[in-house]
Amino acid sequence: SPTPEPCRGAEPCKYVDPQPTDPPCFPSSATVQRADGETAPLSSLSAGDSILAAAADGTLGFDVVSSFSLADPSAKAAFLSLTTATATVTLTPTHKLPAGPAKALKQASEVAVGETVWIASPAAGTLVQAPVLKITKVVADGLHSPLTMHGGWPVVDGVATSYNSPAVVARNKYLVPLVESVCPTLGRLVVAAVNPKPMHYIDGEVVEPISLLEVAAAVAVTAAATLGVRKITARK
Repeated sequence: SPTPEPCRGAEPCKYVDPQPTDPPCFPSSATVQRADGETAPLSSLSAGDSILAAAADGTLGFDVVSSFSLADPSAKAAFLSLTTATATVTLTPTHKLPAGPAKALKQASEVAVGETVWIASPAAGTLVQAPVLKITKVVADGLHSPLTMHGGWPVVDGVATSYNSPAVVARNKYLVPLVESVCPTLGRLVVAAVNPKPMHYIDGEVVEPISLLEVAAAVAVTAAATLGVRKITARK
């Protein structure tokens, strides 16, 4: 069961020293809204699902869950719970979310009590600001990170969040759909080459870290196989 440790005051909470390799995730119990209006836990999501998300200008819509989304229900991790008057979002200290009037993306560990985060107002069709009233450290089950196909900020537990920096999200808006349509397996291998920890994907596949040399070999094999298929097709 979660063990809360409330944080008060104007300074950011630093309960868990964030590391660059820490996964930016949510617990299994965190929820999203599906396109049909139903609330669903992250542990129930599959690639291709549509969930409520926000654009950088604050407008609400729906985005598609990518097959590059992460899901490790067997994990147990330390999280920060940021509580407003109407919502509480629980996320790892390194996970980003828009904060302040400018919607600057900050790590959860950098958000202070009294600072505003952005919560969804479906009736208004947009995000609205809400001050953080309390920050609590909890330990919970699961590590999940829904990566959206088209760059939307996933609305988790009613709060807008972002899986990465604005530059990475903007790039992936075009890159992720392309890689998924061309060769998602190679895409996962490239991710494994730049991450020191195993990657647990939403479809249950676990990809262990590999070297760039191994990625290059996989690319060569795939290219050779593709070329062979094309030659056979041409002969026919």
